[in-house]
Amino acid sequence: MPDEQLEAYAILTAMGPTYFWYQFEELEMLGAGFGLDRTTTRHALSQMLHGSVKTYFESGMSAEQVIDLIPVRPLEASENDVREAYRTRLRGLHDKLTGR
Repeated sequence: MPDEQLEAYAILTAMGPTYFWYQFEELEMLGAGFGLDRTTTRHALSQMLHGSVKTYFESGMSAEQVIDLIPVRPLEASENDVREAYRTRLRGLHDKLTGR
């Protein structure tokens, strides 16, 4: 990795799990609230995540095509807020780390 790309790489990879872990936790709590035991919930989420990553990165489809695979998107109204948070906060972090 070239030195000038280390900050970008760290923001996307080293810090990356923190962008999702709280979401996994929330889904686990919802699973419990829906009556699923922890083992079942964790297995289901793990399989869903594995399949999602494989589909997104290995299917050969565009991001738009992958997103359109499932017709019901319960959080669609919040997607732009999440996208904007990523753009604003991660761009700001990158600029701070790189002195821009």
